Amino acid sequence: MPDLTVVSFNAHAGLQPHRDGHCAPYDLVDVLRRFDDADVIVLQESFTPDDEPAAVQKVAAELGLQLFELPLGRVKLEPWPQLHDDDPKASGTTGIAILSRVPATRVGTLALGQVFADPARRRRALQVQLDVDGTAVDLVGVHLTSRLPHGPPIQMTRLLPQLPPPGRHAIVAGDHNFWGPGVVTFLRGWTRAVRGRTWPAGRPHSQIDHILVRPDTRVISGEVLPDVGSDHRPVRAVLRFD
Repeated sequence: MPDLTVVSFNAHAGLQPHRDGHCAPYDLVDVLRRFDDADVIVLQESFTPDDEPAAVQKVAAELGLQLFELPLGRVKLEPWPQLHDDDPKASGTTGIAILSRVPATRVGTLALGQVFADPARRRRALQVQLDVDGTAVDLVGVHLTSRLPHGPPIQMTRLLPQLPPPGRHAIVAGDHNFWGPGVVTFLRGWTRAVRGRTWPAGRPHSQIDHILVRPDTRVISGEVLPDVGSDHRPVRAVLRFD
């Protein structure tokens, strides 16, 4: 029975939380290297500068990983990372990235649509299919809007009918910007593989970062990882597909 280790992490564009008027960088490349037990990493707020490769691109090339990217818009980094397509101070793009050690194929994107005041004009999810020792597993990477209280429920309602149907092994991973009980209420039929506080990273009081599976997937373990520099803590799950 094949197992798969999944890490999901909102990288905050490689910047620490906002302090003293700005966000200092941390070493995202090193953080990604240290997820060395992960078969697949789902990264939100992956930042690609205009003038050099992204951290995920460097790590993929160094470690021979497959890389799938979905840009969600232009971003400016000061005083903190902000999506802003029309701002001349934008210095790169931000979006979702998936790094895989197991064979994987890009399936496509899932439209989440606009919600009021969301700066991402075409917010989408990224779907790939993994080959886990001959077992096909669909993986959907998400980063839902932070426009509470209406935004995440609206986008989860739009996402649900687009997800792989029951009977297919599947995972949904990413920053949902919504608490666990609400997530499984709007994404009916899915369960949480990890339970624990993830945000804000220094003294977390809420879990908004999730790895979701259906009941036919066995959760061998699930945990929130320590603070690695971002304003979110990573989550990790070991999953088994019978």
